[in-house]
Amino acid sequence: MTSTNKPITIKSIAKELNISFSTVSKALNNNPAIKEETRKLVLNKANEMGYTPNSLAKGLRSNSTKTIAIVFNDIENPVLTYIFRNISIQMADHGYTTMIFDSQFSEQTERANLLTVLSRQPDFIILEPTSMNPANLQLLAEMSNRLILQGVRYETLSCHHVHVDYARGGYLAACEMLSNGHRDCLVITEPLSFPTSEQFVLGIEQAYHEYGVPFNKDRVQITHSSIANGFQTMQKLWDYDAHAFRIPFTGVLTFDDNLAYGVYKAAMQFNLKIPEDISVIGFDDNPLSAFSMPPLTTIHLPKEKMAENHISILQSALLKGRTETCFFSSDPFLVPRGSVCNLFEKTGGTT
Repeated sequence: MTSTNKPITIKSIAKELNISFSTVSKALNNNPAIKEETRKLVLNKANEMGYTPNSLAKGLRSNSTKTIAIVFNDIENPVLTYIFRNISIQMADHGYTTMIFDSQFSEQTERANLLTVLSRQPDFIILEPTSMNPANLQLLAEMSNRLILQGVRYETLSCHHVHVDYARGGYLAACEMLSNGHRDCLVITEPLSFPTSEQFVLGIEQAYHEYGVPFNKDRVQITHSSIANGFQTMQKLWDYDAHAFRIPFTGVLTFDDNLAYGVYKAAMQFNLKIPEDISVIGFDDNPLSAFSMPPLTTIHLPKEKMAENHISILQSALLKGRTETCFFSSDPFLVPRGSVCNLFEKTGGTT
Protein backbone atom coordinates (compact mmCIF):
# COMPACT_ATOMS: atom_id res chain seq x y z
CA MET A 1 0.00 0.00 0.00
CA THR A 2 1.52 3.34 -1.05
CA SER A 3 1.19 6.55 0.94
CA THR A 4 -0.85 9.25 -0.78
CA ASN A 5 1.15 11.93 1.05
CA LYS A 6 4.35 11.20 -0.85
CA PRO A 7 4.97 11.92 -4.54
CA ILE A 8 4.86 8.84 -6.74
CA THR A 9 8.20 8.29 -8.44
CA ILE A 10 9.72 5.75 -10.78
CA LYS A 11 11.39 4.20 -7.72
CA SER A 12 7.95 3.86 -6.08
CA ILE A 13 6.61 1.96 -9.08
CA ALA A 14 9.72 -0.22 -9.29
CA LYS A 15 9.37 -1.14 -5.60
CA GLU A 16 5.68 -2.03 -5.99
CA LEU A 17 6.40 -4.26 -8.98
CA ASN A 18 9.67 -5.59 -7.55
CA ILE A 19 11.52 -4.79 -10.76
CA SER A 20 14.44 -2.50 -11.50
CA PHE A 21 14.31 1.29 -11.73
CA SER A 22 15.84 1.06 -15.20
CA THR A 23 13.10 -1.26 -16.46
CA VAL A 24 10.33 1.05 -15.23
CA SER A 25 12.03 4.10 -16.76
CA LYS A 26 12.45 2.41 -20.12
CA ALA A 27 8.84 1.18 -20.08
CA LEU A 28 7.48 4.66 -19.35
CA ASN A 29 9.56 6.07 -22.21
CA ASN A 30 8.44 3.36 -24.68
CA ASN A 31 11.91 1.92 -25.09
CA PRO A 32 11.68 -0.86 -27.73
CA ALA A 33 13.99 -3.05 -25.63
CA ILE A 34 11.14 -3.59 -23.13
CA LYS A 35 8.61 -6.36 -23.82
CA GLU A 36 5.06 -5.21 -24.52
CA GLU A 37 3.76 -7.27 -21.58
CA THR A 38 6.17 -5.51 -19.19
CA ARG A 39 5.39 -2.08 -20.63
CA LYS A 40 1.64 -2.58 -20.06
CA LEU A 41 2.28 -3.85 -16.54
CA VAL A 42 4.31 -0.74 -15.70
CA LEU A 43 1.84 1.68 -17.32
CA ASN A 44 -1.12 0.11 -15.50
CA LYS A 45 0.68 0.31 -12.16
CA ALA A 46 1.73 3.92 -12.86
CA ASN A 47 -1.88 4.89 -13.60
CA GLU A 48 -3.11 3.02 -10.54
CA MET A 49 -0.64 4.83 -8.29
CA GLY A 50 -1.33 8.26 -9.84
CA TYR A 51 2.15 8.74 -11.24
CA THR A 52 2.82 11.95 -13.19
CA PRO A 53 6.19 12.45 -14.91
CA ASN A 54 8.48 15.26 -13.76
CA SER A 55 8.82 17.15 -17.04
CA LEU A 56 11.40 19.56 -15.63
CA ALA A 57 13.71 16.79 -14.46
CA LYS A 58 13.24 15.02 -17.76
CA GLY A 59 14.00 18.28 -19.56
CA LEU A 60 17.22 18.76 -17.64
CA ARG A 61 18.37 15.33 -18.82
CA SER A 62 17.33 15.85 -22.45
CA ASN A 63 18.15 19.59 -22.61
CA SER A 64 14.50 20.27 -23.53
CA THR A 65 11.44 20.80 -21.34
CA LYS A 66 9.06 20.88 -24.35
CA THR A 67 7.58 24.12 -23.04
CA ILE A 68 7.06 27.59 -24.51
CA ALA A 69 6.47 30.59 -22.23
CA ILE A 70 4.41 33.57 -23.37
CA VAL A 71 4.64 36.76 -21.29
CA PHE A 72 2.25 39.43 -22.57
CA ASN A 73 0.10 42.28 -21.22
CA ASP A 74 -3.71 42.49 -21.22
CA ILE A 75 -4.35 38.78 -21.58
CA GLU A 76 -8.09 39.46 -21.99
CA ASN A 77 -7.49 41.21 -25.32
CA PRO A 78 -9.18 39.01 -27.99
CA VAL A 79 -6.39 39.70 -30.49
CA LEU A 80 -3.75 38.39 -28.08
CA THR A 81 -6.00 35.46 -27.17
CA TYR A 82 -6.15 34.55 -30.85
CA ILE A 83 -2.34 34.56 -31.04
CA PHE A 84 -1.97 32.49 -27.82
CA ARG A 85 -4.50 29.95 -29.04
CA ASN A 86 -2.88 29.45 -32.43
CA ILE A 87 0.60 29.07 -30.98
CA SER A 88 -0.67 26.59 -28.38
CA ILE A 89 -2.58 24.48 -30.91
CA GLN A 90 0.15 24.43 -33.55
CA MET A 91 2.98 23.63 -31.15
CA ALA A 92 0.94 21.05 -29.19
CA ASP A 93 0.97 18.96 -32.38
CA HIS A 94 4.73 18.71 -31.87
CA GLY A 95 4.53 17.86 -28.16
CA TYR A 96 5.00 21.38 -26.73
CA THR A 97 3.08 22.82 -23.80
CA THR A 98 2.45 26.57 -23.62
CA MET A 99 2.63 28.61 -20.40
CA ILE A 100 0.96 32.03 -20.46
CA PHE A 101 1.72 34.93 -18.08
CA ASP A 102 0.06 38.37 -17.87
CA SER A 103 2.35 41.21 -16.74
CA GLN A 104 -0.56 43.71 -16.60
CA PHE A 105 1.67 46.53 -17.91
CA SER A 106 3.74 46.38 -14.71
CA GLU A 107 7.56 46.15 -14.80
CA GLN A 108 7.53 44.57 -11.34
CA THR A 109 5.00 41.92 -12.34
CA GLU A 110 6.90 41.32 -15.57
CA ARG A 111 10.14 40.74 -13.64
CA ALA A 112 8.42 38.26 -11.32
CA ASN A 113 6.95 36.48 -14.35
CA LEU A 114 10.34 36.28 -16.08
CA LEU A 115 12.03 34.88 -12.97
CA THR A 116 9.32 32.22 -12.71
CA VAL A 117 9.65 31.44 -16.41
CA LEU A 118 13.43 31.07 -16.21
CA SER A 119 13.13 28.73 -13.20
CA ARG A 120 11.09 26.40 -15.42
CA GLN A 121 13.67 26.44 -18.19
CA PRO A 122 11.39 26.72 -21.24
CA ASP A 123 12.67 25.96 -24.71
CA PHE A 124 11.47 29.36 -25.96
CA ILE A 125 10.10 32.61 -24.56
CA ILE A 126 7.76 35.06 -26.32
CA LEU A 127 7.71 38.45 -24.60
CA GLU A 128 5.77 41.66 -25.12
CA PRO A 129 7.90 44.00 -22.95
CA THR A 130 6.21 46.45 -20.59
CA SER A 131 8.86 49.15 -21.16
CA MET A 132 12.17 49.99 -22.80
CA ASN A 133 13.88 49.52 -19.41
CA PRO A 134 16.74 47.07 -20.08
CA ALA A 135 16.79 45.64 -16.52
CA ASN A 136 14.15 42.99 -17.17
CA LEU A 137 15.39 42.20 -20.66
CA GLN A 138 18.86 41.65 -19.22
CA LEU A 139 17.47 38.59 -17.43
CA LEU A 140 17.03 37.01 -20.86
CA ALA A 141 20.45 37.93 -22.27
CA GLU A 142 21.75 34.36 -22.17
CA MET A 143 18.84 32.95 -24.16
CA SER A 144 18.41 35.66 -26.79
CA ASN A 145 18.54 33.00 -29.52
CA ARG A 146 15.45 31.44 -27.90
CA LEU A 147 13.55 34.70 -27.42
CA ILE A 148 10.89 36.45 -29.51
CA LEU A 149 10.02 40.06 -28.72
CA GLN A 150 6.64 41.28 -29.93
CA GLY A 151 5.80 44.92 -30.58
CA VAL A 152 8.51 47.50 -31.12
CA ARG A 153 12.04 46.61 -32.20
CA TYR A 154 14.89 46.55 -29.67
CA GLU A 155 18.09 47.37 -31.53
CA THR A 156 20.29 46.52 -28.55
CA LEU A 157 19.07 42.94 -28.17
CA SER A 158 19.92 40.39 -30.85
CA CYS A 159 16.87 38.13 -30.78
CA HIS A 160 13.85 37.23 -32.88
CA HIS A 161 11.26 39.97 -33.43
CA VAL A 162 7.61 39.96 -34.44
CA HIS A 163 7.27 43.69 -35.02
CA VAL A 164 4.02 45.60 -35.46
CA ASP A 165 4.09 49.22 -36.64
CA TYR A 166 1.95 50.87 -33.97
CA ALA A 167 3.17 54.28 -35.11
CA ARG A 168 1.63 53.55 -38.50
CA GLY A 169 -1.62 52.59 -36.78
CA GLY A 170 -1.73 55.82 -34.76
CA TYR A 171 -0.90 57.79 -37.90
CA LEU A 172 -3.73 56.20 -39.91
CA ALA A 173 -6.25 56.76 -37.11
CA ALA A 174 -5.30 60.43 -36.76
CA CYS A 175 -5.36 60.97 -40.54
CA GLU A 176 -8.89 59.57 -40.65
CA MET A 177 -10.01 62.05 -37.98
CA LEU A 178 -8.17 65.00 -39.51
CA SER A 179 -9.39 64.30 -43.03
CA ASN A 180 -12.94 64.46 -41.66
CA GLY A 181 -12.33 67.83 -40.01
CA HIS A 182 -11.59 66.69 -36.45
CA ARG A 183 -8.73 68.94 -35.30
CA ASP A 184 -9.45 68.61 -31.57
CA CYS A 185 -9.11 64.94 -30.61
CA LEU A 186 -8.77 63.26 -27.26
CA VAL A 187 -6.27 60.39 -27.07
CA ILE A 188 -6.81 57.59 -24.52
CA THR A 189 -3.87 55.25 -24.21
CA GLU A 190 -1.65 53.16 -21.94
CA PRO A 191 1.24 54.90 -20.10
CA LEU A 192 3.78 56.13 -22.64
CA SER A 193 6.46 54.00 -20.95
CA PHE A 194 4.73 51.05 -22.65
CA PRO A 195 6.61 50.87 -25.98
CA THR A 196 3.68 50.34 -28.34
CA SER A 197 1.66 53.08 -26.63
CA GLU A 198 4.53 55.50 -27.14
CA GLN A 199 4.70 54.53 -30.83
CA PHE A 200 0.92 54.93 -31.16
CA VAL A 201 1.08 58.52 -29.90
CA LEU A 202 4.14 59.33 -32.04
CA GLY A 203 2.17 58.25 -35.10
CA ILE A 204 -0.69 60.56 -34.11
CA GLU A 205 1.75 63.45 -33.67
CA GLN A 206 3.20 62.77 -37.13
CA ALA A 207 -0.24 63.00 -38.74
CA TYR A 208 -0.99 66.29 -36.97
CA HIS A 209 2.35 67.66 -38.13
CA GLU A 210 1.68 66.70 -41.74
CA TYR A 211 -1.76 68.34 -41.61
CA GLY A 212 -0.24 71.48 -40.12
CA VAL A 213 -2.39 71.20 -36.99
CA PRO A 214 -0.87 71.74 -33.52
CA PHE A 215 -1.00 68.62 -31.34
CA ASN A 216 -1.91 69.36 -27.73
CA LYS A 217 -0.30 66.75 -25.47
CA ASP A 218 -2.68 67.78 -22.68
CA ARG A 219 -5.34 65.89 -24.61
CA VAL A 220 -3.50 62.59 -24.06
CA GLN A 221 -5.29 60.74 -21.27
CA ILE A 222 -3.39 57.87 -19.60
CA THR A 223 -5.11 54.78 -18.24
CA HIS A 224 -4.91 50.98 -18.42
CA SER A 225 -6.86 49.13 -21.04
CA SER A 226 -10.41 48.14 -20.14
CA ILE A 227 -13.96 49.21 -20.94
CA ALA A 228 -14.36 50.46 -17.36
CA ASN A 229 -11.23 52.63 -17.58
CA GLY A 230 -12.29 54.12 -20.90
CA PHE A 231 -15.64 54.98 -19.34
CA GLN A 232 -14.07 56.44 -16.18
CA THR A 233 -11.65 58.57 -18.22
CA MET A 234 -14.62 60.20 -19.96
CA GLN A 235 -16.49 60.58 -16.68
CA LYS A 236 -13.58 62.47 -15.10
CA LEU A 237 -13.63 64.97 -17.98
CA TRP A 238 -17.38 65.59 -17.74
CA ASP A 239 -18.65 68.76 -16.05
CA TYR A 240 -21.97 67.71 -14.56
CA ASP A 241 -23.03 71.31 -13.91
CA ALA A 242 -22.28 72.57 -17.42
CA HIS A 243 -23.40 69.30 -19.06
CA ALA A 244 -20.30 69.37 -21.23
CA PHE A 245 -16.74 68.11 -21.27
CA ARG A 246 -14.13 70.30 -19.57
CA ILE A 247 -11.82 69.79 -22.56
CA PRO A 248 -13.53 70.53 -25.90
CA PHE A 249 -13.06 67.81 -28.49
CA THR A 250 -14.95 66.25 -31.38
CA GLY A 251 -13.10 62.94 -31.70
CA VAL A 252 -11.47 60.28 -29.54
CA LEU A 253 -8.53 58.07 -30.59
CA THR A 254 -8.06 55.00 -28.37
CA PHE A 255 -5.17 52.58 -27.97
CA ASP A 256 -7.53 49.62 -28.26
CA ASP A 257 -11.17 48.78 -28.90
CA ASN A 258 -11.98 48.11 -25.22
CA LEU A 259 -11.19 51.73 -24.39
CA ALA A 260 -13.38 52.78 -27.32
CA TYR A 261 -16.27 50.74 -25.91
CA GLY A 262 -15.81 52.71 -22.68
CA VAL A 263 -16.23 55.92 -24.70
CA TYR A 264 -19.43 54.48 -26.19
CA LYS A 265 -20.74 53.74 -22.71
CA ALA A 266 -19.96 57.29 -21.51
CA ALA A 267 -21.65 58.81 -24.55
CA MET A 268 -24.79 56.85 -23.75
CA GLN A 269 -24.75 58.04 -20.13
CA PHE A 270 -24.36 61.68 -21.16
CA ASN A 271 -27.04 61.42 -23.89
CA LEU A 272 -24.49 62.02 -26.64
CA LYS A 273 -24.59 60.32 -30.01
CA ILE A 274 -21.76 58.58 -31.88
CA PRO A 275 -20.64 59.81 -34.36
CA GLU A 276 -22.82 62.96 -34.42
CA ASP A 277 -21.53 64.32 -31.08
CA ILE A 278 -18.34 62.27 -30.62
CA SER A 279 -16.39 60.44 -33.32
CA VAL A 280 -14.40 57.43 -32.11
CA ILE A 281 -11.62 55.26 -33.58
CA GLY A 282 -10.35 52.13 -31.84
CA PHE A 283 -7.32 49.91 -32.35
CA ASP A 284 -7.05 46.08 -32.66
CA ASP A 285 -10.24 45.31 -34.59
CA ASN A 286 -11.82 43.18 -31.89
CA PRO A 287 -14.34 40.87 -33.64
CA LEU A 288 -17.16 42.53 -31.66
CA SER A 289 -16.32 45.95 -33.08
CA ALA A 290 -18.22 45.28 -36.28
CA PHE A 291 -21.37 44.69 -34.21
CA SER A 292 -21.21 47.70 -31.86
CA MET A 293 -23.79 50.45 -32.35
CA PRO A 294 -22.68 52.12 -34.52
CA PRO A 295 -20.00 49.74 -35.88
CA LEU A 296 -16.60 50.95 -34.65
CA THR A 297 -14.05 52.38 -37.06
CA THR A 298 -10.77 50.85 -35.93
CA ILE A 299 -7.21 49.96 -36.82
CA HIS A 300 -6.91 46.30 -37.75
CA LEU A 301 -4.06 44.52 -35.99
CA PRO A 302 -2.93 41.68 -38.31
CA LYS A 303 -3.32 38.93 -35.70
CA GLU A 304 -3.32 36.11 -38.27
CA LYS A 305 0.02 37.26 -39.67
CA MET A 306 1.45 37.80 -36.19
CA ALA A 307 0.49 34.30 -35.07
CA GLU A 308 1.90 32.87 -38.31
CA ASN A 309 5.20 34.70 -37.75
CA HIS A 310 5.54 33.42 -34.19
CA ILE A 311 4.83 29.85 -35.24
CA SER A 312 7.27 30.11 -38.16
CA ILE A 313 10.09 31.14 -35.80
CA LEU A 314 9.25 28.45 -33.24
CA GLN A 315 9.06 25.66 -35.78
CA SER A 316 12.20 26.79 -37.56
CA ALA A 317 14.23 26.88 -34.34
CA LEU A 318 12.71 24.00 -32.35
CA LEU A 319 11.84 21.52 -35.10
CA LYS A 320 14.44 22.27 -37.77
CA GLY A 321 17.30 23.43 -35.55
CA ARG A 322 17.90 26.61 -37.52
CA THR A 323 19.90 29.28 -35.69
CA GLU A 324 19.51 32.46 -37.75
CA THR A 325 17.73 35.40 -36.10
CA CYS A 326 14.37 36.26 -37.67
CA PHE A 327 12.70 39.66 -37.98
CA PHE A 328 9.10 39.87 -39.15
CA SER A 329 7.19 43.13 -39.47
CA SER A 330 3.54 43.76 -40.31
CA ASP A 331 1.50 46.91 -40.84
CA PRO A 332 -1.93 47.56 -39.32
CA PHE A 333 -4.58 49.14 -41.53
CA LEU A 334 -7.70 51.25 -41.10
CA VAL A 335 -11.13 49.60 -41.12
CA PRO A 336 -13.66 52.44 -41.69
CA ARG A 337 -17.11 51.73 -40.33
CA GLY A 338 -19.68 54.09 -38.80
CA SER A 339 -18.14 55.85 -35.81
CA VAL A 340 -16.58 58.90 -37.53
CA CYS A 341 -18.65 61.74 -38.94
CA ASN A 342 -17.51 64.22 -41.56
CA LEU A 343 -17.44 67.66 -39.93
CA PHE A 344 -17.04 69.37 -43.31
CA GLU A 345 -20.42 68.04 -44.42
CA LYS A 346 -21.92 68.77 -41.01
CA THR A 347 -20.76 72.40 -40.96
CA GLY A 348 -21.02 73.15 -44.66
CA GLY A 349 -17.30 73.06 -45.36
CA THR A 350 -15.91 74.74 -42.23
CA THR A 351 -14.81 73.38 -38.86
